[in-house]
Amino acid sequence: MNFVLAAIYAGLISVDRFAAFNFMLSRPIVIGFVLSIIFGNHYECFYIGLVFEALGLIDVPFGTRVPKEDSFGAFAACMLFIILPISHSDDFILGFLLTIVLIFPVTFTTLFTRTLNKQLLQRQQAKGKVRPGQLLALGLLISFIRGVVVYSAGTLILYSLYTFIHGHLESNFNLLIFVLMVFTFLSGYILRFLTVHSSLKYIVFGLGLLVGWVIL
Repeated sequence: MNFVLAAIYAGLISVDRFAAFNFMLSRPIVIGFVLSIIFGNHYECFYIGLVFEALGLIDVPFGTRVPKEDSFGAFAACMLFIILPISHSDDFILGFLLTIVLIFPVTFTTLFTRTLNKQLLQRQQAKGKVRPGQLLALGLLISFIRGVVVYSAGTLILYSLYTFIHGHLESNFNLLIFVLMVFTFLSGYILRFLTVHSSLKYIVFGLGLLVGWVIL
C-alpha cells in the first residue's frame, strides 16, 4: 500500500512541477518529508531531500530553459534507500551519482509532455473551437501519468543499476567500474561545449556509456 501511495505522490509531483499546482509538493525537501511519513525512514529521506534541494537552488533556470528535475532525484534516491537502507557513506555516494545520471533523461521526457500538450491545443484550433477546460483536464492527466510512469520506471532502473554495481564491488574490487564512472562524468562535462541540440547530447552520452562499458 505504501508503494501505491508513493506512485500516486509521484504523479502529483509531476503535476505540481509542470502543470498547474505550484504548491511546492515537488520540492525535494518536501518530497523527502512526505516519503519519510509514508515509509518511516526519517533521517535518510531528510538528508537526501536536503541535498537535492541545494542542487535545485543552484540550478536556477533563466529564460525558457528547463531546469534539471531535482524532484525525480529526491524521489528516486529516497525510494532507493527506503528499499535498501544506507549502511555506509559509500552507499549514499554511489546512489547519489547514479541518480544524477538518470536525472538528465527524466528531464528530457518533459519535452515530450509539452509537445503533446501543444499538439492537443493545435488540434482544437484547427477545428475552430478551443475548449480550455478540456485542455486543462487533459494536461493535468498527462502530467500525472507521466509522473507515475517515469518516476516508477526511473526508480526501478536506479535500483537495478545500484544493486548490480554495489554487489559487484562487494564481491571483488574492480577498478574498471570506477574508471567507467569517472569517464562517464567527464564525458558529460565535455558534452556541455557542443553546440548541438540537447537530445543529440543525451544520445551521444548514452551511446558513449554503452560503448565504454563493452570495451572495459
